[in-house]
Amino acid sequence: MKTWTSHSLMLNGKQLNPLRLTTLIANESDSLVINVLEFFKEWIREEEWLYQQTSGSTGKPKTIPVSKKSMIESALATIHYFGLGKGLKALLCLSPDFIAGKMMIVRAMVSNMDLITKDVSANPIQNLDNYIGFAAMVPLQVNQILKQSPDKFRFIKTLIIGGSAIDPVLEKALQTIDTQCFHTYGMTETLSHIALRPINGINKTNWFTPLENIHISLDQRDCLVIQVPYIQDNPLLTNDLAEIDQYGNFKMLGRIDHVIVSAGRKIQPEEVERKIMHLFNKPFIISSVKDETAGEKIVLFCEQKHEIKALYQLWKQLSELLEPHQIPRQIIHLEKIPLLESGKTDRKGIIYFEK
Repeated sequence: MKTWTSHSLMLNGKQLNPLRLTTLIANESDSLVINVLEFFKEWIREEEWLYQQTSGSTGKPKTIPVSKKSMIESALATIHYFGLGKGLKALLCLSPDFIAGKMMIVRAMVSNMDLITKDVSANPIQNLDNYIGFAAMVPLQVNQILKQSPDKFRFIKTLIIGGSAIDPVLEKALQTIDTQCFHTYGMTETLSHIALRPINGINKTNWFTPLENIHISLDQRDCLVIQVPYIQDNPLLTNDLAEIDQYGNFKMLGRIDHVIVSAGRKIQPEEVERKIMHLFNKPFIISSVKDETAGEKIVLFCEQKHEIKALYQLWKQLSELLEPHQIPRQIIHLEKIPLLESGKTDRKGIIYFEK
């Protein structure tokens, strides 16, 4: 018998009986619970491999084989990092269709945590009334909770946030809650995250710390290269520009495909956003539009409206905080910064027509 078939799952306070899964699925009305039961049913089969659709972070989306043994190794790395175990409740509010949701289930199985299911919605904890030791969400969910029911965070001890970069305004807002929040770095190919950074509290930092046995380096483009021994022999190449310190931690600088080239100078929009994040209380983004002279010109798109006096003050602050070549040449107000389904900012979806 394979080692993974010995794992059991506590779901919403009840130990699942593998022999009754078909009956449980037939009698269940909650779609998320059904998805968990279906995954558990697939997990306990003798087959060593599952198949998962990638997000396209390292190329075109594709279906890849995923080893159950590798998923256990990934789960153990997170379990050891946070000290997870029996007696804790883990919140599942991500779809098991994606690797993040699947890995929450595997972590619960391996650590004997009680997996509590909530709606896969923008605000999954609006009705939460019991203590949760560990949870995972995407930035879109966290942002919505902060707007609608921030008091509910008091029920969550540790929260990992992943799937995309965290908006500077959102990161600023997270400084007001007591929940320990961590930004994760990873992708489907790495079976969820391979590194974490605290984003609030006294230990907050911009540097990611790789989990145990994860090896990182930079290629000739200064993009991150990841070696995960329990997943594959060959290093995984990314398009993520990064900086590595002497201790093996790394800082994300942005995506190489987001670089703006204006008048021959390369500008990383994510770097500019980090420098000015404290100036905004609503979402904003640094992007560009075509320019006949410079090729591209930097534009600041923001949901925050500015009257003439405030706009003048903003220009002054930008001039003080940014290098001359980083200063936006235009500020454009948008009612809503476009987002992708994943919650990531849709940089390509910002279309501005010159009048």
